[in-house]
Amino acid sequence: MTAASRTDFRYVTAIRATPERLWQALTDPALIRRYHENTGPDSDWAPGSPVRWKMSPDGEYRDYGQRVLAAEPFRRLSYTWHNYEPEIAAMFGWSDETLAELRKEPISKVSFEIEPLGEVVRLTVVHDDFAPGSEMLKGVSEGWPFILSSLKTLLETGEPLPTIDPGPPDA
Repeated sequence: MTAASRTDFRYVTAIRATPERLWQALTDPALIRRYHENTGPDSDWAPGSPVRWKMSPDGEYRDYGQRVLAAEPFRRLSYTWHNYEPEIAAMFGWSDETLAELRKEPISKVSFEIEPLGEVVRLTVVHDDFAPGSEMLKGVSEGWPFILSSLKTLLETGEPLPTIDPGPPDA
């Protein structure tokens, strides 16, 4: 399968943590901000609830239309993903035309599966429902490994990774 025909991002890691602690790190806004570099989602995590997003460290949480699809504590969390927003365009210096073109992409979803394996848990992240050639897929494929590495480091050491700037997605 070529990169242009892919429609999903998959990432699997083992984390020395309990399912309960990993669930807390995926749903507690204070913990999320630590490994998301003071950005990220916030919700009450009930199916159907909005997932508000903070796009920049100095920004406010906003509702971009994301919704919780599934929430099974200590096992599974899934929610729809935001589309490209004006805040993202401003961060990367995109024109209104570029933003309008990117916003034509379908809304995707991300799912976190938690499976206990003795003293560790396996975390499987699947971000899917992308169109072939999706720019958002390219962006999350570069972003998720850094975020998930910082999550793993936080849970195993008590401190997230230092700030990492993977650079803007190609658009």
